[in-house]
Amino acid sequence: MRRWSSFVFTLTLVLFIAAPAMAQDGPSIALFNPLGNNEYVRNAELGVRNIIEAAGGTVEAFDAGFNAEEQLNQIEDAITSGNFDAFIIYSVDGVGVTVGVDAAAEAGIPVIALDAPINSDRRTLVPYKNVAGQIARTGIGDGTYLGQAIVMACEGVDPCEVAFLIGFQGFPLDLDRQEAIENIVADYPNIQITAVQEAQYLEDVGFDVSTDLLQANPGLDVIASVGDQMILAAELAVQDAGLEGQVKLIGNGASQDGYNAVVEGRWFATVANIPYTNGQIAAQMALQALDGTLLVRSVDMYNQSPPLPSTGPIITQDNAADYDPQW
Repeated sequence: MRRWSSFVFTLTLVLFIAAPAMAQDGPSIALFNPLGNNEYVRNAELGVRNIIEAAGGTVEAFDAGFNAEEQLNQIEDAITSGNFDAFIIYSVDGVGVTVGVDAAAEAGIPVIALDAPINSDRRTLVPYKNVAGQIARTGIGDGTYLGQAIVMACEGVDPCEVAFLIGFQGFPLDLDRQEAIENIVADYPNIQITAVQEAQYLEDVGFDVSTDLLQANPGLDVIASVGDQMILAAELAVQDAGLEGQVKLIGNGASQDGYNAVVEGRWFATVANIPYTNGQIAAQMALQALDGTLLVRSVDMYNQSPPLPSTGPIITQDNAADYDPQW
């Protein structure tokens, strides 16, 4: 499976390189982001721009502010404007956004899903009928790797008390991540998830939440999160509480800061995400959808090796040398 997906990624880049350069009046792409003031999302956008602008095209980005209704309104307005040849949608809600995808299809605008799958069943990587292509991962897949990292961190610790920081309580991807983690750790009676708290993907919120968690749960052994940003804050809270070295930290995303923390032994692990590569693949799919050469409709982010290590996306000190952070 890993060989095939790597071939797919290589193939998309080869097709792009082999294609003749497009004129300055290349395709106009609308990129719909879930949240603009987020470093991960910004790097996915950079990946999109890298491919589209090299092809002579333009990219206009829209920030939904993590509001699914606002994202739908932006999609509808973009359709009405008639200014765009293709849409790349990094969805807030991959289920609800299907309404906008259907409207785009009726208008003859191909849609590519970026990072989060679009479908009536958000747990599948089978593309929605009106999605031309996607590069994505599911929350279940994400949570499975986080759950496995928690199991690794809790090995030999009984009981092992774990706190989990999600981004937003109502964000479907976060809900699926939490469910997958709970399913994984259910097979390990030594692991107890003692608290689940929202930290909004922000360091200041993550610090306050982690401080409260450490005070309310003095026996915490692990703090894990859906985002490195929040674990950077949790690390500060652990230091302030005088518990450095006693609480293992697990991030998600493998940002430069998170990666460095793992390499230096300050964190136990982080799960690697590849936003820049995701953006590149989504953009290449958009170009191929427009010229009729799209060969593969769905690519699993976690099967991209490289840039992910051959051992998988859980980054520890053991495999950190095989990975370069993308954000």
